[in-house]
Amino acid sequence: MTKQSSLAVNALALLPAHIEAQFIENDKFIQNDKLNDGSFSDGELCLTVSGDSYHFYVAVKNIHRKESLEPLLSEVASNTLLICNRLTPYLAEICTQKGLNFIDTAGNTKVDNNGLHLWIESQKDRTKKTFSNEAKPSKLGEGSAKLLFALLSKPDILTSSYREIAEYANISLGMVSKGLGFFEEDSLISLGKNRRILDAKRMLAIWIDTYRLSIRPKLGGVRLEYKGNWQDLPIEDDDYWGGEAAADVLTHYLHPHDLQLFTRLPLQKKLAQLNYRANPEGALWVVPAFWGPKLEWTIKSQALLAVAELEASKDSRNIETSRMIYEKYL
Repeated sequence: MTKQSSLAVNALALLPAHIEAQFIENDKFIQNDKLNDGSFSDGELCLTVSGDSYHFYVAVKNIHRKESLEPLLSEVASNTLLICNRLTPYLAEICTQKGLNFIDTAGNTKVDNNGLHLWIESQKDRTKKTFSNEAKPSKLGEGSAKLLFALLSKPDILTSSYREIAEYANISLGMVSKGLGFFEEDSLISLGKNRRILDAKRMLAIWIDTYRLSIRPKLGGVRLEYKGNWQDLPIEDDDYWGGEAAADVLTHYLHPHDLQLFTRLPLQKKLAQLNYRANPEGALWVVPAFWGPKLEWTIKSQALLAVAELEASKDSRNIETSRMIYEKYL
């Protein structure tokens, strides 16, 4: 077995059981000009999830510094993928920001390809983290993450005035300018004569990461004891389901266990309305809505909240449901 084969086998062996992976080295199948041009020429990978197959051209390499990634970043496509040694958080973030699919030998996986969206964090890495480490803000920060949610929910607000965008996203005018500037610099949007979104797919992948790192740790709210049917909960027009409950609304596939409810009511008023006992381990998490009241609520908004919370849970069944929502609504 070559070093490349060994690296690929070790990395793919750590994928969850519900994901079937078949890797074929370059020299073991008929040569293909498309495959053998460029950096992603070490082999072909087929991932099968819930009966659907996804094919990738693969680079198998040891990556220890940013310079090692640069040749790959210039050839990134949805059907290319890096299999490598354990990436540092810094290098993994570069891959994520640039849209480079990867699977490493620590069990970390980030794949986004035509409806297949996998975000898997190594259990080994997670055991080393404290809560404060998990809550460390991403490069975007909370304000830019809120702006990203507003733009993905209703893309045409990009043509609004900065003051209006601030109201949609519930952020300051300065943060609108800073966030849009970052998105333009990263080739996600154009702020030219005709403002427009350039890469909604990559924006969605970034949203999922920034929700987990920059928004979720700051949601606050209160967890309550609740064991009944979640559909019997008293909710108002300005209450919005996230996570597993939102997933059930959208797919009727996942029976919710952990409930997340966003509300525009003052939190104490909502808690008094619900009248359930507070419990840090409770199944119902009531949190203030983080977006502006001017933002029109859509099915896409609910899908964005559902996918982000499901992916953050790291639960394999939740991630499977997240993929279904991604395919249908995003």
